[in-house]
Amino acid sequence: MAVIIPVAGGKGGVGKSVLSLNLSVAMAAQCKHVILCDLDFGGANLHTMLGLKNNQEGLGHFINKLESDMSALVQATGIPNLHFIAGDCLFPGAANMDFFTKQKIMRELSKLECDYLILDLGAGSAHNQVDFFIMTNNGLLIVTPEITSILNAYSFLKSVVYRFCYRSYSPKSEARKILKNAILQRLEGRDYSFEQILNVIEEALPGEGRRVYELLRQMRPRVIMNMGRAMQNTEMGNRLQQLAHNKLSIDIEFIGYVPYDESVQYAIAQRQPAATAYPDSYFSRSLQPVVQRIYAGGSGILPALQDAPEDFADIVKEFYETKAAKGQHS
Repeated sequence: MAVIIPVAGGKGGVGKSVLSLNLSVAMAAQCKHVILCDLDFGGANLHTMLGLKNNQEGLGHFINKLESDMSALVQATGIPNLHFIAGDCLFPGAANMDFFTKQKIMRELSKLECDYLILDLGAGSAHNQVDFFIMTNNGLLIVTPEITSILNAYSFLKSVVYRFCYRSYSPKSEARKILKNAILQRLEGRDYSFEQILNVIEEALPGEGRRVYELLRQMRPRVIMNMGRAMQNTEMGNRLQQLAHNKLSIDIEFIGYVPYDESVQYAIAQRQPAATAYPDSYFSRSLQPVVQRIYAGGSGILPALQDAPEDFADIVKEFYETKAAKGQHS
């Protein structure tokens, strides 16, 4: 069974796709069979970085039922041990797929035969990105040493924790209602931690809050700080760790610090992975300890989660609609 590694970024421009690609190349160079999958449906561009033409079938064909066999989408890259599945942005609307299509993609991806399956997710905290991220408990989150990146990463992790807790309870359950209500209260300014929210569920439904809390404590997202420029950057990382522990009840692990390196931009312009074009660069050498920590992280399999077609954005929208309605009647 393949080890699945989702790679996310709280916002665009943090180098998520660059790292997904070059980590895949570095792992393939160590004789690991790697499949890199472009799941950035709104802006798939890994084929360009690989020097491939966007003329082969990709996930858009699968979503639109033009291809039913996921393995048929796997294409060679010209790099030994590395294969690729294109995101295929030729089909409009792929980024807005329904929940059950997304589940089908997850099932089919899990069947692919390889050592490591790297999923390059789209930027942001929408439910599509989050659901792919929580396929495992140790996905990679890419940040840069900027306060906006750290805050966006925290926002992403908050969506991850909410979605994980929500999908840990069955549809229409009382626990989901309590969780949803607590999130709405947070939007009103009541700053509950997720541990406090699960304690409320535990009081109402003995055993249910504790069960999900124990599952949540197994989640250990791994963070890579990209485009680092100074030792002071560690302060930003410490801030994110504290926020995650205190507010979200999860512990994150920093597994890499990748320095800013102009060779990355040169490689992109040449339509090559930097790890191939510039193997002795600071960037390429910094990937080696990251790869070793990925190997040490294991498979990160999570228990099966419940269906949840609703999006966190739906709840936020409901909050503001309800608030507006109250204003009209007051």
